[in-house]
Amino acid sequence: MNKKLSILAFCVTAVLAGCQDNDDSLQTQTSSSSPNELAATVELPAFCAATAQQSPLSAETKASQITDQYVFVEGPVWDDKNQVFYFSEMDFDGPQDSGPRSIIHRLRLPDQLDVFIDNSGSNGIAIDGQRLIATTHDSQTVSSYDIASKKRDIVVSDFEGKHFNSPNDIAVSARGDMYFTDPDWQLGTRPKQTGMTGVYWRDRQGDVHLVDGERGNPNGISLSPDQTFLYVGENNGTISRYPVNQDGSVGERADFAHVPEPDGMAVDCAGNIYIASHGPGKLVMLSPEGQQLTSIDIAPRATNVSFGGAEHKTILVTAGGGLYTLPSPIAGFPY
Repeated sequence: MNKKLSILAFCVTAVLAGCQDNDDSLQTQTSSSSPNELAATVELPAFCAATAQQSPLSAETKASQITDQYVFVEGPVWDDKNQVFYFSEMDFDGPQDSGPRSIIHRLRLPDQLDVFIDNSGSNGIAIDGQRLIATTHDSQTVSSYDIASKKRDIVVSDFEGKHFNSPNDIAVSARGDMYFTDPDWQLGTRPKQTGMTGVYWRDRQGDVHLVDGERGNPNGISLSPDQTFLYVGENNGTISRYPVNQDGSVGERADFAHVPEPDGMAVDCAGNIYIASHGPGKLVMLSPEGQQLTSIDIAPRATNVSFGGAEHKTILVTAGGGLYTLPSPIAGFPY
């Protein structure tokens, strides 16, 4: 996805100026280059100003429920241009042969809700300013939805000619690299063609690379604010961290933290990581060093988290059939 505008609203022009097209560097997800090479070329967006003066989210912060009217919600993302959140609703009460039927809903704060795209097949959602980028289990692909026309296109169709299982969650860098997880939870009756549950990187040229094929149902995924690290949650509770090289490729995995049943995640401007802990129904906040800072009760079956609002200081958490918001002292990123 060769886009100059991404959801993270970083200074993409500066990033692209430092890029060099090197086909050899894109043949594998690993590289010997230092991830810190990228940090010098990425500027934080304006809403991250004064982050150092802000205190982390307090354990006493209470979540406010917007609604509990849905079946099962997931994948929230903030749209700065239109000042709305989008999120997926999945119907696990209906047929599951190709995964649950999904709808993309829209939330205009504080509580105005409507259907945005019916029968979307979506789970996790990112955005590049003009399009929603969704992991779509119905077609076992990554899809884009034009925000104006709602037209759907396939962005990532397969890996080495094999269908994915059921792509689950996604992060998109300022450079246009896509990183997504592929567990098998919404595989339905379809065969597992890849023979694994993995993490993938789709580079700016459109080629797909396996980042890690040894993760047991990887789920939530997010980039650090300076985009030098990729975080991935695994079904066994492990949060892994991977260095991201300047060409977008990903280095070797390292254990970062442990969170019970980690689902979707997001980051704030200070580099703290916010993880929806599914079974316990909590929002767990980790420092950039992997230390737990706080844990806040939300609701059973917490699934995902996103920052949004006019100042990017409203945290939206999806949990079970409900939507919950928390005020944050630190601004954060849209997915």
